[in-house]
Amino acid sequence: MKVYTKTGDRGTSSLYDGNRLPKDSLFFEVLGNIDELSSNVGMLCALIEDSQNTLFELRKIQRVLQNVGSEIATVDRTNRTVVIISEDEAAFLEESIDIMEKTNPKLTKFILPGIKQSDAQAHICRSVSRRVERSLWRLQQNSSNIGGNIDMEGFNVNSNILKFMNRLSDYFFVLARYLCARKGVEDCFF
Repeated sequence: MKVYTKTGDRGTSSLYDGNRLPKDSLFFEVLGNIDELSSNVGMLCALIEDSQNTLFELRKIQRVLQNVGSEIATVDRTNRTVVIISEDEAAFLEESIDIMEKTNPKLTKFILPGIKQSDAQAHICRSVSRRVERSLWRLQQNSSNIGGNIDMEGFNVNSNILKFMNRLSDYFFVLARYLCARKGVEDCFF
């Protein structure tokens, strides 16, 4: 299998289900944002190699993001098997947040990102996850105006995906503070 197919040379690209859309479609904006977030999570993994539990959580988040992308990119599920995001993914994040918050110092002021590379990268992940969430909501609200030859009747972004993305930005905020606390450094307050 070649990496390049040349099928996108005329400004369209294919979803997982085979439907083709213009490359500037909101679908591809969402999928690109998810890909960018996963890449930033990968950078965070490279920066915090010393914590197996945190690495496990981050790799799990990357796998969920892959599944989110597959679910979004499969409008026509005929003859396609796709992992459907469940409420368990958001519950996993909530549990992780609660555990980290037990050791984080009390938050009394606004903080500025960037004490160490790892917390700065966690804040980048937080802000990119917010962008993913915003683009998912735009897709949810504008799916009938996507264009192309795709039957969008009945298309909805899975509410568990929206919930997961909302919790994910909270997770990265708490993780950034946790990474600082674990290194014995205080947040930079505004």
